[in-house]
Amino acid sequence: MENIGPSSYNRMPFDKLYVKIKCTMCSSTKLYKNSGHHDPRNIYKWKGCPYCDHEGLQLIEAAQSTIIQYILQIDEEAYERIARAREESIDK
Repeated sequence: MENIGPSSYNRMPFDKLYVKIKCTMCSSTKLYKNSGHHDPRNIYKWKGCPYCDHEGLQLIEAAQSTIIQYILQIDEEAYERIARAREESIDK
């Protein structure tokens, strides 16, 4: 069985694409009061949302439709760079 330590647990896989989206739990306000997530030393002071980062964004796995929409909206030069990089990685 593989050892899952702190260093290997926090790494993201290379075969998936992730996108940052607006937090669905707090709407990027960073104030998530529904869970009772508060400062135990001061029960009337609420901590930030436990589901998003300091920018109010969540990291989720991108769906194929999201990837396709992104590729369709980029300019021709960026598309060509992606295509060249893909061809080079296939040739190796």
